[in-house]
Amino acid sequence: MTLAFFLACIMAVHAFNIKESADHMESLEEQLEDNQDKQAQLYAKMFQDIYELQKYAKKSRARRNSCSFKLLEKIAGVCGEISPGSEVNLATICCSQQCTDEFIQASACPDKKA
Repeated sequence: MTLAFFLACIMAVHAFNIKESADHMESLEEQLEDNQDKQAQLYAKMFQDIYELQKYAKKSRARRNSCSFKLLEKIAGVCGEISPGSEVNLATICCSQQCTDEFIQASACPDKKA
């Protein structure tokens, strides 16, 4: 009789632990699904941001290339010829603001007289 009672208690506790474990497992599965949804949303946002940055970089690069070409033409017009070796980065300065012919001459061809 005692043995039967003891076995019944073990079975009841064991069944309770299985039910508790199943509930816990279900809760973990729901959390996993929520986390996967959040991760998918974050990836979608990240890829959208990367796409926007790529569009901006292409536009920015195109503007820089256009400015650089115009600047080379202006330097050639002011200096007569283009020679490397200036200490001043004219593209950085002149593509962000308007440079005067005097500034270009002083920077790119200081030996040339006006």
